[in-house]
Amino acid sequence: MKRLIVVFVVLGIFSSGFAQSDDDLFFDEGIEEVEDVSAKTDLSKGILFENGTVKIGGNISSSITTNTLLYSDDGKSFGDHIKDTVITPSLSSYITVDARPTQTLRMYSKFGITYPYPEDKEGWFRLKELFTDFSAGDNVFFRFGLHTVTWGTGYFYSPCSDIVNSSTIDPEDVSAGVDGCLNLRTQITFTDTQNCLWLYIIPPKLENITKPTYLKDTGFALKGDLVFGGWELGLGTYWKYQDSPKFIFTASGTVFKSLNLFGEFVYAYGDVDEWKTDDTWTDKTSIFKVTAGGSYMWKDPSITLAMQYYYNSNDINLVDKYITKGNNIAMTLNFGKLFNSEDFTLNLFAMMNIGHEELPDSLKAILAAYNVSTSLFNTLTCSAMFGYKPVSYFSVSAGPYFVWSDFDSKPDVSLKLTFSLGGGKF
Repeated sequence: MKRLIVVFVVLGIFSSGFAQSDDDLFFDEGIEEVEDVSAKTDLSKGILFENGTVKIGGNISSSITTNTLLYSDDGKSFGDHIKDTVITPSLSSYITVDARPTQTLRMYSKFGITYPYPEDKEGWFRLKELFTDFSAGDNVFFRFGLHTVTWGTGYFYSPCSDIVNSSTIDPEDVSAGVDGCLNLRTQITFTDTQNCLWLYIIPPKLENITKPTYLKDTGFALKGDLVFGGWELGLGTYWKYQDSPKFIFTASGTVFKSLNLFGEFVYAYGDVDEWKTDDTWTDKTSIFKVTAGGSYMWKDPSITLAMQYYYNSNDINLVDKYITKGNNIAMTLNFGKLFNSEDFTLNLFAMMNIGHEELPDSLKAILAAYNVSTSLFNTLTCSAMFGYKPVSYFSVSAGPYFVWSDFDSKPDVSLKLTFSLGGGKF
């Protein structure tokens, strides 16, 4: 979500002066099964019973994070940095309701409350997903509503998924996921194979109930998946009026059992800003976005290594220009059982960019006023977080956080502490 905030802030500033295909039809992510309760009234009568056709679950996440600047070439003393320690409480809860009155009909919703919320308090409620699944025969499946389109295969970066979804992956918090969009998805499967075809109709987003939306602003997307020999290949395209047409290719597969490899390629003829000012098919910039990476897991001991390279040639779009233009590398090394104990963990993270344009001081000041971290705009970010869970429902992680604004300057060094307090799935 950090990138989504950055997108809104940066675009707002400039206007005034961010093998994985779509999930299976009935995929249950983050939903806990409830106990069977006998009930004679079914969903068709509008009453929800926990009778096996309805699953209700959710989660609560709660934490407090502090960030203390230990060293910076800003002229301030160490004592001033201690006094300026930033504290960030975070509290959120999501409820999921998964109803399946028949074998061919599913209704799903995921909504919640987040804190802190904007001063106007209109952002405290979040509708994450709301859709219905239904089918026509044994090979054609539909999904209509608000949901995430998981086109891409990337771990830290996914230019393919960025095409349709309304936010991008935060490399420092990949588990947070991304926000989807309203669309009608059609999945056509081919008998006796895992190959399928995905078609999308993406209506324009309703920004204001008093402002009409137009059919001409509807987006269309098509993607085919071919599965063979442990690999999945995808080929697709996207088109929308006054937007750049895009062509994509994805690949993912497993080598040596625990080594997962993935890659994405996106070609766009022009940027959306060029098409909005000139809708002819001439004098457009060719934009390439390419990424490749892999992950490896050792089960015993519990160690996971993930690395990804991403190249972005777009120097027109404001967000790309200041965040991911050029060459990007991200990696993480996670030890899930440090000292052979699940109570101790260690996560090493690094993210580097070579090529994006430096963020102007004026924009840095405005972002600071909005309490938006500028770490995404830096050349190199590294962290080493040591975790300890002394008792159930409480854990603490601590470690140094290094940020280089450029390779010619000294890094800012911070101490980051995060306390996880209770919470969990239900």
